[in-house]
Amino acid sequence: MKKGFTLTELLMALTIVGVLAVLTVPILINNFQNRLFATQIKNFSAEIEQFAQDQLITHKTRDLFDTDFGEPSKLLTDGHFSIVKICTAKDSLKDCWKTKAEGKDKVTYKKLNGENRDLIVKYLTVVLKNGVMFRYSLTTDGQFVFLVDVNGNDKPNIFGRDLFGFYMDSKGHILSYPSNSPDYKYSDKIKNCKTHNNSFYYCYSALVDNNWKMDY
Repeated sequence: MKKGFTLTELLMALTIVGVLAVLTVPILINNFQNRLFATQIKNFSAEIEQFAQDQLITHKTRDLFDTDFGEPSKLLTDGHFSIVKICTAKDSLKDCWKTKAEGKDKVTYKKLNGENRDLIVKYLTVVLKNGVMFRYSLTTDGQFVFLVDVNGNDKPNIFGRDLFGFYMDSKGHILSYPSNSPDYKYSDKIKNCKTHNNSFYYCYSALVDNNWKMDY
């Protein structure tokens, strides 16, 4: 005599499957999203570094300051990037980053520990056709700084998830943080990635150290 499942047993099985799906699907989606963000910032930084090397060759110099990198208004142009929007330093926080926008347009950034964190300093900012948004600036001690949101104004808008920062020296080599900073241990980078006010630099450095795996 063949026996089948009762309706009650089938309903219980479906309930269990449903509960497991509710618990695991968000985790799978989050992991996929994190891998995507890590790949995007990896590709962007590699493209910037290659572009810097090309500029050194084009301008026949060993100092990036003698190239278009030496002046943000020369670097951030349609001739170098596929730009769909550009914001002046004065209006960048209102019109591009939108942390100073009003109403439903306002964007709020957070650190990994959940604290809100404003992007205070204003710099020339561009939005690219692929959705990447970044600002670019020069430091007084001869370094070049990028702050990058790999998916623009779209969420999650979290430092170390879709927002990262990195430096570049005058030879066109990317640095995780200023060259005069101490050589942090990986554990310290992870700690600062979660809590530091400029955690986007430490998160970027942690990603590099961890072969672009977003395990934090």
